[in-house]
This record gives sequence, C-alpha cells and structure tokens, in this order.
Amino acid sequence: MGDAEDPIGINDKIEILSTDDQRIKTVGELLSSDSSRTILKLLFNDHMTANQIAQKTETSLPLVMYHLKKMQDAGIVTISSTGKNTKSHDMKYYTVDKFAIVILPAGLSEKAKSSKSLHNSFNRIYRFATIGGAALATWFSSQFIQHQQTVVYESPQNTDSMMKAAPEMAQRSLPAPEVPQSAQDAGIQMYQATTGEPTTDIYLSLIITLSVVVVGLIIERIIRARRK
Repeated sequence: MGDAEDPIGINDKIEILSTDDQRIKTVGELLSSDSSRTILKLLFNDHMTANQIAQKTETSLPLVMYHLKKMQDAGIVTISSTGKNTKSHDMKYYTVDKFAIVILPAGLSEKAKSSKSLHNSFNRIYRFATIGGAALATWFSSQFIQHQQTVVYESPQNTDSMMKAAPEMAQRSLPAPEVPQSAQDAGIQMYQATTGEPTTDIYLSLIITLSVVVVGLIIERIIRARRK
C-alpha cells in the first residue's frame, strides 16, 4: 500500500498479531498491569523520559524502565528522540508507537496486513479521533480563557463595591422611611427580572467547538476525495 493511499501513515500505527505470535503473552501481561496502563496513557499524549514518567506516576525509576523495556519488546512503545540533561547525560524520550493492536487467527493475519478496507477503516477512526481531540481541547481552552477573563473583570468590580460600602453603611444607621408594599413588590419583580445566569459564554464556546468539528470534517472529506 503506497503513500498516496496512506497519507497519515496509519500502516505504521497498526500492529496485527496472529494467535500464534509469542508477543501476545507480553501484551497481555502489560495490559493486566496497572503501572503499564498508566504509562501507556501518558505516552499516548506526550513524549516523556523515564524520569518524567517516574515522577508523574510516583513510581520507582527501575520499575518504569522495566515496563518500558517490555513495551519496546512488544513493539508498543518506541524511542522518539534523544536529548541532553543539565549534566550532559543522554535522555531518551519514549512515545506510543502503535495506534491499535489487532489479534487475528493465524490464517487471516497475513491477509489482513494487506487488506485495503481494514486500513481504510482505521484511517477514518484515526482522523475522527483527531477531530474529537481537537474539539475537546478547543472547548476546555475557551472555558479556561473565559474563566480567566471573568476573574479579571470581577476584581475591579469588588474594589468599587468596597469603596461604596462606607457611605451605604452610614445610610443604614439612619431609620429607613416607610415604603408602600406595592412599591416593594415592584422592586422585587424588577430585581428578579434583571438577574439570571449568563449563557452567552457557553454559546460562544459551543460555536467555536462546532466550528472546529466542521472544519475537521471538511478536511477529512477533501482527503477522501483526493484519494479517489
């Protein structure tokens, strides 16, 4: 299968194993370990050194190295790059090498590796997963930005209210004039009519997120049309 039929390199992200493959046992051991699953979750989203993984998971460095070695042997994790630390020592960065692992009977595994329809299916899953991840990132980013703007906006408002509190406290010490009940009822109705939860920010976040999804789907359609 050529590069034109596999524009995002999905062939390199799928590992097809037969039931006779000895690596199945290693994969099973990794998936049954809580530490291995935690490491995989981290490496699905980032490139990290063994020391960073140990600090993030609060696991000993030798144990992290043990799991990484097992994952490398199974072909799940690979070394993405090498850098230098402050002491000029080499640091290896690890990341997940496979997007999916498929286990098939021995007679079907070889056919599946050359199956165009199977690879096309994973292509679509990979692209839609990317679109969904981008949409979620956009939603949380917009919510965070709006929250920060709200905090900044409310700070001077609180200062003004404190400055106005002194004369109001002085006025409260004086006897309040009697107000007709009808006027009080009207005031309560006006207050209730002008207060409520703002929904503009939520609508704005939804619009931005949906825009990202629509753009992603358009790009996906363009890629599919070019392949045809």
